[in-house]
Amino acid sequence: MRNLYIFLVFLCGLFVSVSGNGQPVHVLLTAGQSNTDGRTSNLDLPEDIKAMSSDTVSYSEGAYRYCRIAQNDATGTFVPFWPRAVREGENNLWAYDAVVYYQLEQMLKEEFYVIKWAVGGTSIAFGHNSPKGRYWSADPEWLAQTSATSEGGNSLLLSFIREIDACIDQTLSQLKGGYQIDAFLWHQGESDYRHGKAYYGNLKAVVAYVRAHLTKKTGKDYSRLPFIFGTVSKANKCYNSEVEAGMKRLAEEDANVYLIDMSEGELQNDRLHFTAKSAEYLGKQMFNRLAGIITAESINSYKKLAKNNELAGKRFGIIGDSYVRNHKEPVERTWHYKFAEKHGMRYFNYGKNGSSIAYSSPRWGEAMYLRFKEMADSLDYVVVVGGHNDSYKLDSIGGIDVFKERLAILCEGLLDKYPTAKIFFFTRWNTKNFHGSDAEKVVDAMLEVCGNYNIPVFDSARKGGIYVSSDAFRKVYFQRSKNNTDTAHLNEKGHDRFLRVAEHFLLQY
Repeated sequence: MRNLYIFLVFLCGLFVSVSGNGQPVHVLLTAGQSNTDGRTSNLDLPEDIKAMSSDTVSYSEGAYRYCRIAQNDATGTFVPFWPRAVREGENNLWAYDAVVYYQLEQMLKEEFYVIKWAVGGTSIAFGHNSPKGRYWSADPEWLAQTSATSEGGNSLLLSFIREIDACIDQTLSQLKGGYQIDAFLWHQGESDYRHGKAYYGNLKAVVAYVRAHLTKKTGKDYSRLPFIFGTVSKANKCYNSEVEAGMKRLAEEDANVYLIDMSEGELQNDRLHFTAKSAEYLGKQMFNRLAGIITAESINSYKKLAKNNELAGKRFGIIGDSYVRNHKEPVERTWHYKFAEKHGMRYFNYGKNGSSIAYSSPRWGEAMYLRFKEMADSLDYVVVVGGHNDSYKLDSIGGIDVFKERLAILCEGLLDKYPTAKIFFFTRWNTKNFHGSDAEKVVDAMLEVCGNYNIPVFDSARKGGIYVSSDAFRKVYFQRSKNNTDTAHLNEKGHDRFLRVAEHFLLQY
């Protein structure tokens, strides 16, 4: 099946800040039924999202930093996003889109907007006995005879359109830099299980209706607006193979439709709604599609930036620990971000504080030899930075031999996943009493194992020009810490210093 990771970008340089930088803001559309509205308890939110909550008991209150949402609100009023779907009196439920928006925040670091309409138990097909009496149908004759549910009618699609129009008129059209609607996220289909044969045509009509309306409303061509959606789990009591076949057919026929396979999705005891594991998986997969899509405007800007640079437009992905995440400072201050920006490359950051190459833990999550699978499928350059946390966990890992075994798994996995990409490793920094230490063992193991796979490794410990053991050096080039004890994280000045070294190494290849 064709690669689903290719169109639509979310890049910091294209985004407009609150104060405005003359660039259009990013806007997402999200719609569907209960698994889009949210039926998973906030108690099971991913830990990174929980950390933003102001309520540490039920996690029902909080606010994302950059995401603004208008949800089931025909007035088009945007508010800071927090997952708080309401059901049976509870307002602490979340859906897959909470993960999409969180990961988008981590990449953009700028405000963006979401227009969402979701109602559980709703089908596209109309005219059958539905307890809701509300439908997503785009059938023109039926739409002519009804009105938006927000106005007392039966059409969810018209309610969604009214909300979109209100958001554009009241907020988006007033933004100094304008706006760009980047994609339409969707999960629905369970309630159409009795109308499986018609699902392909019904869903296709909904997508076409939204695209056509946006084009007419904005004057911009949205006829190829990316549509990203997921299948229904085969364990769902309302699963219908004809519905799934219709989804697959639409994705195969339309190059701007991206389908995520949720056929093995884990469900709650009701056999309808995603568990936290499934919701998080779908959210991550949707984000991967978003992060892997780039607009024509972005391509042109890259070409202007680096007309004669063969790296321009290439996809640069980097995975690692807090070195890569940049600990407490913005990613934009790192050498790797600046390298990608300088050469007009598309940048993907998979850094995570506390992450190890070989050690997984409840607090810090899966090790890199496992979580590399979450990286975008299509990358031209892959960089791995690690070893610092492994140096402190060798006993927990099982010793240096186990570290080598898992590093080999990572090397083989990257080579299988990216057979045409250029892959590089960077070791950890030097440290006090380096000779004979676990840090030295880890560095040497990286040189040995990666060498066995002909993967270039940069020995940052011995050749990086970063003098970790010098208190005076750290005071100038490392992030601020109590008593100047940080021996891991460069500040922007330190990254600028190391950029020259890393760039020289990478450009050899």
